[in-house]
Amino acid sequence: MVSEGRAGRILHIVGGSRFGGGALVILQLCLAAQQEGYQTDVLTTDPTFKEVLESNSIGVVDLPVIWRSIRPVRDVVGLLRLCRWLKRNPYTIVHTHTSKGGFVGRLAATMADSPCIVHTVHGFAFHEDSSKLTIWLVALAERLAAHWCDRIVTVSEFHRRWALALGIAPAAKIVAIPNGIGEQILITAERRQRLRLDLGVDRDTVLLFTAGRLAPQKGLEYLLQSLPLLSESETRHRYHLCIAGTGLLEKGLRELGRDLGISDMVSFLGFRDDVRVLDQASDIVVLPSLWEGLSISVLEAMAAAKPIVTTDIGSNLEVIENGVSGIIVPRKDPAALAAAIKDLADRPAYAEQLGESAHAVFEEKYTERKMVDAYMGLYASLVAEHK
Repeated sequence: MVSEGRAGRILHIVGGSRFGGGALVILQLCLAAQQEGYQTDVLTTDPTFKEVLESNSIGVVDLPVIWRSIRPVRDVVGLLRLCRWLKRNPYTIVHTHTSKGGFVGRLAATMADSPCIVHTVHGFAFHEDSSKLTIWLVALAERLAAHWCDRIVTVSEFHRRWALALGIAPAAKIVAIPNGIGEQILITAERRQRLRLDLGVDRDTVLLFTAGRLAPQKGLEYLLQSLPLLSESETRHRYHLCIAGTGLLEKGLRELGRDLGISDMVSFLGFRDDVRVLDQASDIVVLPSLWEGLSISVLEAMAAAKPIVTTDIGSNLEVIENGVSGIIVPRKDPAALAAAIKDLADRPAYAEQLGESAHAVFEEKYTERKMVDAYMGLYASLVAEHK
């Protein structure tokens, strides 16, 4: 067990949510808080996340009390078990994440009299395509849970404005702290070429790259559907798509690739811990998400100064200026994806300009230092309030 931190103890509650971009943010917060003198632990049951945390000497609380699916009786049992555990293992700050983890975690922490409770909205359980009824019901639950915490953090201004419009909490209780990542470590041209060859992509092929969980929100079926449009209309370029990530949709996406006759144009790389190197090996990063909080994959591509094609969801529009720091296309539109990809392949100087502009925006707004400084300041102010 890690010794008591001189500044206090922080518990991040995630539960059964799968490893993804939000987990990388939590990892950064844990490492930064340790430098500030806090002991940091994470309550998670995801095997990949546990392995990453342990390799970084961060405490893991492997307590099965929060599950992704909703089963009322089991969830109440998990809530009471978590409350008892928090009473026996008090923390200075309980920081919850994900919709389910946020609801159960905030209530348990309140019942356990935890002094400081923070919740980060990495993305609401509703999105731009949700029905009005879904948005109303989820907002109702979020309004209730807002009473059980001191601050709500959104990872984009877009989601803060939406939360305020829905009356989830007063303006003073909701703060936007955009996601941030560390600076890119540049690789040599030789290593880039070697990596491309390892991926089976030669110098003359346009390498498209996307990374993330293979889940419905990532819109990967529309990206696959764009590839036949490229191969049918193109005589100048050859294309190859590499997909880094794992998830429940992998089998279906592979089958779709076979049905579309593009299996030879697509490589499924599985889980990779070198996504930022793969970004650099690519020519164009394509992220066809249907909804996001604030995409870590977009930030990684910006840090790598890569031309980006992504969709017109609210948080992307906040980060990318269409035609200046990337190309924005409508959601669920394979033809628009194909047209944007072809345009960037045809105009390499323009693609390079977009990448450089994206990198400048990243350095100004979305670095890890800016993000962790904002969170550490929030932690310090909350601890001072409760003394």
